[in-house]
Amino acid sequence: MNKILIFLFFIPFSILSQDSFSDTTTNLDSLDFVKKEKSPNYIGVNITPLVSGVINTRNNYNIKLSALYKRNFGYKNLRISLNHLTEGSSSSYDYNVPVKSNDTSIWFRYFNDNYTYSDFRIGFEELRGYSDTRVHIGIDAIIGYGNRKSNYFHNILSIDSSSIYKSISNTNDVLANATGSRTNNYLVTGIDISFGLDWVMNEVFLMTFQITPQFNYFIFLNEKDKTDPYNEYVRSTDYADFKLGYFDINLIYRF
Repeated sequence: MNKILIFLFFIPFSILSQDSFSDTTTNLDSLDFVKKEKSPNYIGVNITPLVSGVINTRNNYNIKLSALYKRNFGYKNLRISLNHLTEGSSSSYDYNVPVKSNDTSIWFRYFNDNYTYSDFRIGFEELRGYSDTRVHIGIDAIIGYGNRKSNYFHNILSIDSSSIYKSISNTNDVLANATGSRTNNYLVTGIDISFGLDWVMNEVFLMTFQITPQFNYFIFLNEKDKTDPYNEYVRSTDYADFKLGYFDINLIYRF
């Protein structure tokens, strides 16, 4: 496992250490590269949650908050960022299974998972410029901490006089009142790759639109607050997770 962490951390640095940052071996003025900027420092925030909140009136459970810093080195940017991500279902459950039935009623067990984690990322991006817009591709190493909260509960569907199943509340039913829950904590590692477009608004501000696929490997640390009356939860282990990409809109100030 230590080898995996070392490998993830050294991916950006091994690439940065090559002569791609050096202006001595390549005539940058003769290529379609972005020249070194007069304002090489960037600071920015991810405004995607704000934009999605205006467009979408429903609750959004998949949110990525980010603060970032970049340093321009001609046709490359060194970048670091702090990120906080939440993932979950917009409904009260992810899936359900029937666990009991009789002639008039069916008991369902509903399951739900929610993830929250914060991470630190460091990497670089390579730029190509075209008038007031430019494109870039980048890579980051990821290290962070997160937790996964799981729970399950029950609901009774009973047939009425119209032969339609409807949800009922029965406070005297033992199964209907039974719940399960647990929280797992993880060390978060991984890498991401970004494909972005920079819109240069003026000499000070630019807007970045990018897709960021990421691969994470979650290393299990501990389990707490476990309640499992029906033995639904299996033993917690490390696991890998791949997400095709977050769509990020970053507002950036240059100085």
